[in-house]
Amino acid sequence: MLTKFFTLIAAFIVGLTLAVTAPSTVEAAKIINSKGDILALTLNSGKLVQLDKPATSVFIGNPDLADVQVQSPTIIYVFGKGTGSTNLFALDSKGRVLLNSPVTITHDVTSLNEALVGISPNGGLMAKSTPTGIMLTGKVKTAARAEDARRMAQLYLGATGTVFNRIDVAGAMQVNLRVRIAEVSRSVTKQFGIHWEALGRIGDAVLGFATPTDIIGDADSFTRLGAGSNYFGNYTDDNVSISGLINALNEEGLLTILAEPNLTALSGETAEFLAGGEFPIPVPQEDGAITIEYKPFGVSLSFTPTVVDDNLINLQVKPEVSQLSSTSAININNNFIQSLLTRRAETTVELASGQSFAIGGLLSNDGDNNISKTPLLGDIPILGALFRSASFQRNETELLIIVTPYLVKPSNSRIAEPTDGYIPPTNKDLYVDGENFRPTSSAVYPKNSAKSDVKLAGPAGFILE
Repeated sequence: MLTKFFTLIAAFIVGLTLAVTAPSTVEAAKIINSKGDILALTLNSGKLVQLDKPATSVFIGNPDLADVQVQSPTIIYVFGKGTGSTNLFALDSKGRVLLNSPVTITHDVTSLNEALVGISPNGGLMAKSTPTGIMLTGKVKTAARAEDARRMAQLYLGATGTVFNRIDVAGAMQVNLRVRIAEVSRSVTKQFGIHWEALGRIGDAVLGFATPTDIIGDADSFTRLGAGSNYFGNYTDDNVSISGLINALNEEGLLTILAEPNLTALSGETAEFLAGGEFPIPVPQEDGAITIEYKPFGVSLSFTPTVVDDNLINLQVKPEVSQLSSTSAININNNFIQSLLTRRAETTVELASGQSFAIGGLLSNDGDNNISKTPLLGDIPILGALFRSASFQRNETELLIIVTPYLVKPSNSRIAEPTDGYIPPTNKDLYVDGENFRPTSSAVYPKNSAKSDVKLAGPAGFILE
């Protein structure tokens, strides 16, 4: 019994000894934190790093951002190649970490900020480096200074990188464009012709002579030609009937068209205007199908303003005037498609707010001269004029475009409407007094004018600077 007790004590002591002397459980991987200060570099520049102990292995986390050159076991040169963040590592011969430092590479905004002071001394312009470029912040008086700051930042970036322009411009950045399009069309038409009908009866035979115009109808009525004057003469007896018709026309027409499109757009943005319509064009497709496309026509305007200084506007303007015409029309599958007569201009100018420029010289001149005559008879000297008809037509058109930009700000007051100051007339106003509206208190009476000269007027649109 005693022997068994000592056996149990001995087994317990051996187990305890094995437990104490057994190897410990394998530890998890150890993460080595940074052991050095942050190494701040600017793009395309470098710094020297001195180690306390010699290193046998030196490397950079992202070789695309920085380059490492070992000058000696304790001297390392780090060069920034791209913007961003990475880490620099140095190990000794036993694998111990001598250096683990974060490395940040940014653009050289220090010298850029010094250059921005020259552009706007009191504007508080500031450049900040970003991973993909440079961000500009601050406030300037004109868009021209903001553009100069952007160009300066782009020079520091070179061909790569993006400039994020967050500069506030204190001046007006909206441009109101007033365009006046005046077209004068003049037409001249002249026509002079002599028409004959001569009939004679010899027994049962009837002989005669006639020009293409049928002068005498079935009811003894003569033909009136065109819109001009007609001179008619007739002689008739039992055997002979002679009729003569002289038509003469001298016509002159004058047509004036005026459009005044008015648009407002932010600096650098494009605004468009169309006063006209769209006409359908059938487009044949496969299997005989036809689709419809619409082509615009009328008075159109497209402009892009850029405010480049306190009172200077760079303006890209493209006015166009087009109208439907039967000239050069085509027929597709029994669909008659008209053509467009278009006059278009496109230009870029710089001018101050309120100044105007004109686009002229858009002239059109065409003439048509026709002579109709009877063969042989129309070639007889002097008397041949009795057997000839002449017509002449000439059309002249001139287009003038006047463009005026204004720097504007939105109006805080109520904007007038076209119906302000208008009340429909009563029967007495319309039929007795001959007035087409009854003005209210908002209507304006010109000085020294009668009540019939009253005009509707009111503030509208924008505040001009």
